[in-house]
Amino acid sequence: MKAIDEGIFLHRSPYSDSSLITTFFTRQKGLQKFVFRGGKKKAHQLYPLSVSELNYYGRTEGNLMNLTSVQASSNYNFQFDPVKSTIAFFIAECIRKCVIDNDFDTIMFGFLKTEIQRLNDALDCALFPIEFMVAFSEVLGLQPLVEKQGKVFNLDEGIISNGSSQLNRTEEGAHVVLIAGLIEGRNQSSAVDRLTREKALETMMMYYRTHVPRIERFETYEIVREILSA
Repeated sequence: MKAIDEGIFLHRSPYSDSSLITTFFTRQKGLQKFVFRGGKKKAHQLYPLSVSELNYYGRTEGNLMNLTSVQASSNYNFQFDPVKSTIAFFIAECIRKCVIDNDFDTIMFGFLKTEIQRLNDALDCALFPIEFMVAFSEVLGLQPLVEKQGKVFNLDEGIISNGSSQLNRTEEGAHVVLIAGLIEGRNQSSAVDRLTREKALETMMMYYRTHVPRIERFETYEIVREILSA
C-alpha cells in the first residue's frame, strides 16, 4: 500500500549505515515509525517539529512502514535559533512520550501545528515550555481543574484548590499561581522570574509523570533549563 500523509517529525535513530528509523506524528495515522532508507544523507530535512509531506508504503497492519520521501510542507526558521530549536527537542519528546502508537487525532494534529507556528513566531520564549505543557494537557484530557482562587496543586488528584492533603503530593507557591493562571487563560508576563518558571515546568513534568504511565523522565529538560537560564 502506497500513501501520502502530512507528519510532524519527532525522533530518529540509526537503522543501518545509511538508513534511519524515524518517528512522526501524522495527520491520518497518528504516531508512526518508518524505515527511511538512505535517510542519513537527507538528515538536514529532519529537525524536531518540522512539518513535511510523507510518501511511504507498507502493510497497514505492519509496525514499520517504508518512508520513500520527505518534503517540507511548511516554512519555518526556528531550527536556526538555539533557544527555539532546544525547546523544539523538548516538545518533540513530550509528544512522543504522551501519544500512543497509531492513535490518530486530527484535533491534536491541528493543535500541534498551531503551537509550532507560535514557537516559530515567538519573540520571547521564556514561558513557552510551560505554556505548551499546560495547553497540551488539555488536548490529552488530563488538564488540572482549577477551583476559585486555588493556590494548592494536588498532583495526584489533578486539582488546584485551597484545600490541603495529608495523603497526596501537593505543591504551592508562585509557580502554582503561574500554572493556574495559564489554565484559566490569564495573561502571564514573560518577566516571571527564572526560579518560578523552572519550578512551574518541573511541577508540570511531575504531574505528567503521575498521569501518563509511560513517562519516567524527560531527557531533554536539563538542556532546556540551561539554555533558558543563560
